[in-house]
Amino acid sequence: MRGHLLLVAILTGLLSSCKDYPTEPINDWTHLSDFPGTPRASATSFVVGDKAYICLGRSGGNGSGFLNDLWEFNSVDSSWTRKANLPESFKARVKAVAGVIGLKAYVGMGAVSPYVGPNKQFNDFWEYDTQTDTWTRKADFPGEGKNDLFCAAVDGCLYTAMGYTGDARLHDTYKYDPSSNLWTKLPRCPGNYNNPAGFSIGHDFYVGSGFNGSNHNEFYRFQTQLEKWSQVADLPDARILSSGVSINDKGYVLLGRYWNGALNGGRLLSDIVEYDPAENSWTKRGSFPGGARQNAIVFSINGKGYVVGGEDDAERKSDVWMFRP
Repeated sequence: MRGHLLLVAILTGLLSSCKDYPTEPINDWTHLSDFPGTPRASATSFVVGDKAYICLGRSGGNGSGFLNDLWEFNSVDSSWTRKANLPESFKARVKAVAGVIGLKAYVGMGAVSPYVGPNKQFNDFWEYDTQTDTWTRKADFPGEGKNDLFCAAVDGCLYTAMGYTGDARLHDTYKYDPSSNLWTKLPRCPGNYNNPAGFSIGHDFYVGSGFNGSNHNEFYRFQTQLEKWSQVADLPDARILSSGVSINDKGYVLLGRYWNGALNGGRLLSDIVEYDPAENSWTKRGSFPGGARQNAIVFSINGKGYVVGGEDDAERKSDVWMFRP
């Protein structure tokens, strides 16, 4: 009898700890023409005006087929144009970060497989001029080369959080000022996870989810004007290898995987959740019609979100979707 009562108490506690999230599926999805380049995952994207750019990534599974091409997407007519390849000294890689200030983009860091060992993690940092289609190397990211960083552009500067050296997950926070070409170390991030997702809204950026011994759903806010971290509402479901984007002053986390510790193990995810900073709350926004996947390319232009490529357990993908939240 005592054991039965204990079991009831445990189950009651678990049920009471579960939180119901409002559900409001996104119904406005459009399947556009496929991306004409090599299908890829773990690529890098950035947006300048009405155009998005996709570069790097890999075409193979298990860390193979690294790419160094660059493509421009025109949101006005949904057309694609191939641009000049990245410089030879800008090595092909996955999970490079990117941010845009004015008409220039900044891209760097990332890794190549097997991700552990010398020369597998990068700390080089580059400026791309969209007017001249040219790349210029800038000040290297401080310290060891890093992979799995989050990056956001806020008020004319770039910010990074977390990072993975191949041996250690970091709490680091850095600010890059393009006007001085200098990096500054800021207060440490409360979390240190592989494969986090995030977005920026106003003067702040938000980052969370990922893996560090287990799947995480904690989310954090960094107030750039105060240089202060705080924890916000937890993401509804723990995950890794997801993508984040901001649209109309709300944040979105899409897709990914619930990791179970084995390579490509665990279940792939197809859901989308929305964060409202004014309410510090999450809303479930339904499922992506293209199917479950991880390492997708996600960006927003003029109030619309875009999902390009990514991978499931069978292949890298080239489909392109647009949505209006």
